Amino acid sequence: MKISDYHLGFIGFGHMGQVICKAIIQSKLIPRSQILFTRKDRDKMREAEKEFGITSTSLENLLKKSDVILLAVRPSQAETVLKEMARLKVDESKMIISIMSGLKIAYYQKFLGDKMPILRVMPNLCSAVGEGMSVFTFSPNPTVEFQSMSNLLFSCMGQIVEMPENLTDISLGISGSGPGFIFRLIEAMAKVGEKHGIAYEKSLKMAAQTFYGAAKLILKGKSPQTLIQQIAVPNGTTEAGFKEMNALQIDSHFQSVIEAAAKRSQEYSEEYK
Repeated sequence: MKISDYHLGFIGFGHMGQVICKAIIQSKLIPRSQILFTRKDRDKMREAEKEFGITSTSLENLLKKSDVILLAVRPSQAETVLKEMARLKVDESKMIISIMSGLKIAYYQKFLGDKMPILRVMPNLCSAVGEGMSVFTFSPNPTVEFQSMSNLLFSCMGQIVEMPENLTDISLGISGSGPGFIFRLIEAMAKVGEKHGIAYEKSLKMAAQTFYGAAKLILKGKSPQTLIQQIAVPNGTTEAGFKEMNALQIDSHFQSVIEAAAKRSQEYSEEYK
């Protein structure tokens, strides 16, 4: 079955759902006519129909017509949605993809049965510009079709890695919440430039491009340690900055930030068992 033959249904259509839908439409993977969605807010539902050119429908019709069902509601709404899906007896031939954070595969299986094909995906905000990082965790024994379709669907948004479920919480801290932390660092760099007389817009551009370029060097195969050694000339400006980073224990403090996000993800798992 070609990717363009699938029918896709979004349950929930908030910001991340819209980012994913826009990427799929722009890449022409699935025609608009084969994409359905449902959301509670009727005004926003009508707005989305106009903006994306896709059709809103009832949950029952969406479950019937869609081959791939993408769960994009908040974790607090998960139980209500999954109970309704169970009541409507969603067929096990469907492929379920969830972008809800913190909810383990066992939670979905509690409502939908342990034979239901399920994929947990943690995309991130950078998917909006085709530079996202999506972390995959499949339920046991996924079919080749499910794996292939999912990879095609999310590769239009950036890169994909597959992780065992016990590593999803720390993965969320690194790549799911990570863009937010990077935004803070870029903003901090931009503000120090502004503090010393550079126009904010120019300083922001300098900071953002510096992060972008540094990331590209690493993605092209350079190790961080090799690059650090290359740039840290003895008694140079970068080495002076590194000494201050070491004194402030920046590395360990920043790792604590990542771990705090991972801990919150673990708490979600405890809340929704």
